Amino acid sequence: MRRLGLLRTSLALVLVACGPGPGTPAPSAAPSAPAASQAAIASPAPAWTPGPRASGACAELPPLAFRAAQLLLVGIPGTAIAQTSRDLVRGGVGGIILYGPNIADAGQVRSLVAALQHEASVPLAIAVDEEPGRVARFATAGILPATPTARALGGRSAASIRSTARSIGRGLAGLGVTVDLAPVLDVTSATALGVIGDRSFGSDPAAVARAGTAFVEGLQAAGIAAVAKHFPGHGETTVDSHTSLPKVAASLATLRRRALPPFVAAIAAGVPAIMLGHLLVPSIDGSLPASLSPAVVHLLREDLGFKGLVMTDDLYMGALAARWDAGQAAEKAVAAGADMLILSAGTGALDVAGAIVDAVRGGRLAEKTVTDAFLRVERFKHVDRWAGCAP
Repeated sequence: MRRLGLLRTSLALVLVACGPGPGTPAPSAAPSAPAASQAAIASPAPAWTPGPRASGACAELPPLAFRAAQLLLVGIPGTAIAQTSRDLVRGGVGGIILYGPNIADAGQVRSLVAALQHEASVPLAIAVDEEPGRVARFATAGILPATPTARALGGRSAASIRSTARSIGRGLAGLGVTVDLAPVLDVTSATALGVIGDRSFGSDPAAVARAGTAFVEGLQAAGIAAVAKHFPGHGETTVDSHTSLPKVAASLATLRRRALPPFVAAIAAGVPAIMLGHLLVPSIDGSLPASLSPAVVHLLREDLGFKGLVMTDDLYMGALAARWDAGQAAEKAVAAGADMLILSAGTGALDVAGAIVDAVRGGRLAEKTVTDAFLRVERFKHVDRWAGCAP
């Protein structure tokens, strides 16, 4: 696989996604070099540095390799910026996702985020899973207050849910976080909680739509971008996509009646991003998981009218890893119409970006597809340099 300026390190296939199921470990933190030795390491030059913005409707685009790297939301080692993290940011990754091993205390998180942003030639998205309940990185670390589960919140008023989300959002903003990988909009079975369990607001589509919309509004009011997940609906599955590929046997008519209404409501409320789940849904696509499926993205964009950012769940999860390596999965995801791809272990991220570049040069992926995804990523991050180039 193509190298883009990084010495390749061994990559552990850590099966951690936007919100791990019970018992799923987070990526291990690689040991950081002592501060003195870090300072002695010569950092490579940034992969691309923006020059003065010329007048006109569309600013000059960065090189293809940088555009490809901007599509990646990656995990990093440790609680302080290390050479690996610095190289990833200078290489152009679009964002960083924080996990438990990156979090010690509030001051440390703010310092880490500030150091990462300092290295970036384009502002980074800083993301975290801070759902209500058990999948909440900062609440687990005692940095933010614990909240009731989504299942418990689902029975409360929209105003109460909105207030809870706004409080979470304000806490995240104070730490330098810009994106919350929440809310979960999966509708669970009325008879069994399945693998999603109490991360769901409930078993009634209308109730989940009401609660999910209120949660989105609360986060947005605090200046945090919400990411609704896991499209087209993970709620009634009993297989954990961290380990293998769940199959959703429902007909398209059933999906439209039960699984899709919360996403339709969130789109109407202006949710800026929706995450695709690693789910095989034969009524939409019988061969590819939703996260790699052009048919699923078509349903989301054309049938439901979603114009925002389409994100995948972690490409290292077992649902994909048994069949595709991260580079192959990334190529398929971008070809399907996904814009931003999660890589929980970021050490090989620039090689994944290289695989996207190779796919363009090999004629398997249109450069316009990469550029359109890049422009949606920048719009999602409120980077207005390329606003006149919007797809």
